Amino acid sequence: MTVAEQQPPKIEFPCDDYMIKVVGDTGPGFRAFVHAVLVRYDATLSEDSFRVTPSRNGRFESLTVYMRIEREEHLSDLHQELKADDRIRMVL
Repeated sequence: MTVAEQQPPKIEFPCDDYMIKVVGDTGPGFRAFVHAVLVRYDATLSEDSFRVTPSRNGRFESLTVYMRIEREEHLSDLHQELKADDRIRMVL
């Protein structure tokens, strides 16, 4: 099988350790907004659950969290909710 024919691994739901990374503009309310969106999908998350990595110049922050995702639809829903905010630059 060539690299082009390989399929990505299938994620089975519910998934307890799904990694979400959100990159956005550093500023007041950014972390609280991301937390408010994600906690609707995993009530166990707190703002302390995030690993925060500032960009070199301090303009952006990367928030990484491992969370429980119940259903595949939740991934597209939370991505849409996050991307609706102008401060969000990328959701992985």
